[in-house]
Amino acid sequence: MRMRSWWWVVAAAGSVMGCGAGPEAGDSGRLPEAAEVQARMEAAWGTREVKQVLPPDRTPGTQLDKEPRPDRLTDVAGTLYFVVQEEDQRIALWKSDGTPGGTVVVKAFPPTSRILGGLRIGDMTPLGSRLYFHLFEPELGRELWVSDGTEEGTRPVVDLTPGPADSSLYDFTVLNGALSFFRNAPAGQGGSELWRSDGTAAGTVRLYAFGRYTGGPSEVLPASGIRVFLTDDFEETVRLWRTDGTAAGTVQLKDFGIPGRYQGTVKWTLRLGETMLFTLQDAVGGTTLWRTDGTAAGTRLLKRLDAAADVSMWPPQVVDGTGVFTFTDAGPSLEVWKTDGTEAGTVRLDAFGRDGRLLGVAGGFATVLTRTDDGHSKLWRLPMAGGPKESVAVLPNPYADDPKAVPGLRNAVTVGGRVYFARTLGATVQVPRDVDLWVTDGTAGGTRRLSAGLTRPDRYHSPLFALDSGGLLFSAKGNVWVTDGTVQGTRAVDSLTANKTPAEAAAFTRVGDDIFFRALPGAPGFSLWAIPAASP
Repeated sequence: MRMRSWWWVVAAAGSVMGCGAGPEAGDSGRLPEAAEVQARMEAAWGTREVKQVLPPDRTPGTQLDKEPRPDRLTDVAGTLYFVVQEEDQRIALWKSDGTPGGTVVVKAFPPTSRILGGLRIGDMTPLGSRLYFHLFEPELGRELWVSDGTEEGTRPVVDLTPGPADSSLYDFTVLNGALSFFRNAPAGQGGSELWRSDGTAAGTVRLYAFGRYTGGPSEVLPASGIRVFLTDDFEETVRLWRTDGTAAGTVQLKDFGIPGRYQGTVKWTLRLGETMLFTLQDAVGGTTLWRTDGTAAGTRLLKRLDAAADVSMWPPQVVDGTGVFTFTDAGPSLEVWKTDGTEAGTVRLDAFGRDGRLLGVAGGFATVLTRTDDGHSKLWRLPMAGGPKESVAVLPNPYADDPKAVPGLRNAVTVGGRVYFARTLGATVQVPRDVDLWVTDGTAGGTRRLSAGLTRPDRYHSPLFALDSGGLLFSAKGNVWVTDGTVQGTRAVDSLTANKTPAEAAAFTRVGDDIFFRALPGAPGFSLWAIPAASP
C-alpha cells in the first residue's frame, strides 16, 4: 500500500527530501513530468492529499461543522474505510488504499427527511475482511449491515425489527470469530438482548433476553474466549455476566444487590491481563474496586476506595501490567492509585488536596497536572514504587490575570518514555484562547513547551498521535506538525501536494504503511490526507 518560552513559536524547518528513482537504461535520461512528481512524493516524507470527498455537484461554504468530511476512519484488514455524510443526511461508505484512484465510494445512500441528530452509520467494526455497522435506512429503520468492500456486497444482514421501525443496536465487538452486540427491543417486547452474528440472516441469533432495559460496559478476555459484561438496571440491581458467544455459554456470574443509576453505577472497566477490573458506586458501599476472571469464584472485591458514592472518576491507564487510575472526592482532592489486580497490590500513591489530572506514566513516575491558586499549572511526579509526590515545575499561564482563562487539559499521550500533553488556556469560555503542547520525562530539565496554536475548537481539536520513531504528530497553526520532544525538532510537516496544506487535521488512523486523517486543504471542504507511518 502507498499507503514561546511562552511568547515564541517554533518555526517550521526546511524541506525533507530524498532521492528520486533514476531513469531506466536506454531511455532519454529524463523521466516524464508525472513520473518525476510521483518519484519525489515517494522519496519524501510529508503529507499528501489523497482525495477530495466533496461531491462534484456540491457548492461549499456551509458552516465548518456541517461540511461533509471523512468520518469513522476504520482499518479493515489493511484497507481504510470511512463515511461521508451531507447536510441532507445522504451518506456514503468509502474505502481507500491510499491512492486517488483507489479511494472510491463503496455504496451511496440517498438522503432522508428523518432528523437523526448525527451520522446514519455507527459502530463500524472490522471482522476479518468485512466491515459490520448499523445504518439507518427509511425502509428498514436502523439495522445491522455488513460490507465486503463492494456495492453489491454492502447489504443489510437482517431486519430484526421488521419494517421502518428501528433496532437499537450497540456495543459491537468481535468474539470467537463472530460479531457480538446488544439490542434494545421495542417497548413491551422484552427489553435488552444479547446477540451474535456471522453476517447471515440465519446466523444472526439472540443469545439472551434480559427482560428489562439495561446496559453496561464490557471487556473481551481473548485467551479465555469470553466477553465479560455488566448490566446496570435503573432502580433494580447491577449484575455481572459472561458469554462465549453461545446461548448455553451466556450466564450470570454475580448479582451485586445494589441499585443501578441509568448506567452510572459502573464508572469504568479495564482489561488487565486475563481479568477485568471495574468500579462500582452505591450509597452503602461507597466507591469500590472489583476484579473478575470470568468465573464466579474469581470475582471478588479488591478494595473500598472511598466512602462516598459520588466521587468523580477518570478512565484508567495500563502501564507494564499495572493499572493506574484517579478519582476526585468532595474536597476536592485528587487521589492517584495503582493496582496489579490483587488486594495487596491495590494502593494509593498519594493525594493532592486539590483537583487535577493524571497525564501518564513514564520513567517509573506517574505525572499529574494541577492548577495553582494564582492561575498557572503545576506538574508533579509520583514514584510508582511508592514515596511522596514531588513538584517538577510550574507551567506559566500568560493569561493568569484573567479569571476566565484558567488552564486545563485537553489530551495526553505517553510515547517513548515521555508524556506529551495539550493544555488549554481559557477552558471556561466556549473556545480557549490558546492550546499549547508540552512534553515531560518527569524532571524539570525534561519539561518544555514545544508549540502553541494547536487547533482550538473542541469539535476539531488536535489529536496527539504517536509515531513508531517515538515522535508525535499533532495539528497546529493550519498544518500538521511533528516533534521528537525537542524544541529544535518540532516543525511543520512539508506538504507534498502543491499549494495545499492540511488545516484542522483530525482522526489520525494508521492503516498499513500510512497514517490517514481528514483535513481542510482550503475550499472546497474536507479531503482525505495521508502521511507515511515511518518518519525520517
